[in-house]
Amino acid sequence: MEMIKKIGIRIILLGVIVTLSNFIYKATTYKSDLLAEGNVLSKFENGIERADILYFAASPNASIHPDDTDQRTMAQMMDDFTPTKKIEAVDTGGIHAGVFKSLIEIIPENSPAKTVVVEMNYRSFGYSWIHSTLENAIQKQLIFYNNRPAIVNRFLQGLNYYETISDKDRDAIIQHHWKNDSLPFAEPRNNVTAWCAVEKWGDWTNPKRQLTDHYIKNFAFVLNDQNPRIKDFDEIVEICKEKKLELIFVILPENLQECEQLVDKDLVNLMKSNKDWLVNRYRAKGVDLVDCFDAVADSCFTERHFPSEHYNQVGRMIVAKAVANAINQ
Repeated sequence: MEMIKKIGIRIILLGVIVTLSNFIYKATTYKSDLLAEGNVLSKFENGIERADILYFAASPNASIHPDDTDQRTMAQMMDDFTPTKKIEAVDTGGIHAGVFKSLIEIIPENSPAKTVVVEMNYRSFGYSWIHSTLENAIQKQLIFYNNRPAIVNRFLQGLNYYETISDKDRDAIIQHHWKNDSLPFAEPRNNVTAWCAVEKWGDWTNPKRQLTDHYIKNFAFVLNDQNPRIKDFDEIVEICKEKKLELIFVILPENLQECEQLVDKDLVNLMKSNKDWLVNRYRAKGVDLVDCFDAVADSCFTERHFPSEHYNQVGRMIVAKAVANAINQ
């Protein structure tokens, strides 16, 4: 009995120490740590307090071209089209469905946010994004995206309690998939490595050739339910069902016009086939899915040296209107 008392006292003291330390930490360096290591959490905390709808996104939401006369983000445009609902973005560059999943899981029951809109970026399903050089930093941020006391998260982060893979090993994984994942075409287009080796637009020093290879490396894959991002989106569907949250997926536009011009119709058709697979899969699960995949013209894409989902004000407006229509309906 004496031993039980001693253990009980130690547990109580430990709880007091953690509680006090957490209070001090949140009153001192917590905010600066968020800005340095997990800046999306401050947006999330703001959103769950004041928004009816949370828009989970990466850089496309807030990528504004200097020539745009309309400097609003996509979320701000959506908000203006939904006057009875307040929309807040939870976004930062490079994040993906794995991050969105962790944050949606900790939306509290008493939050006014009862709807989540999640961007579905086609490029994020490719292994060059799944194993990007940003992933270690993203995994470090994920330490904070849970319901543990903040001081415990900071302690675990200090212990490097998250998955880390060296850039060299990540590149080896990407190269393995590019060489060994089969594509539905005859040689030499039967895998990414062989397809990129085909001579086109001059040698590898030609910027047009480099951009063409970027399209192949980022968009040439065949989706199936073993893809890590598919598993993340599947979990998002289940989490929203459990938490009784309305869920909307939005498939972002890709520059299919430039893709066809630089590569050819084969890659565009493969991309469309994968997109249709996504639409069928998630509508069958009861998700309200907004398909903007081919809705934006080449002239609206602002990044011209790499295939990205960054649009000018016209492109952002197209996506914002489509999502707002889904919300209003």
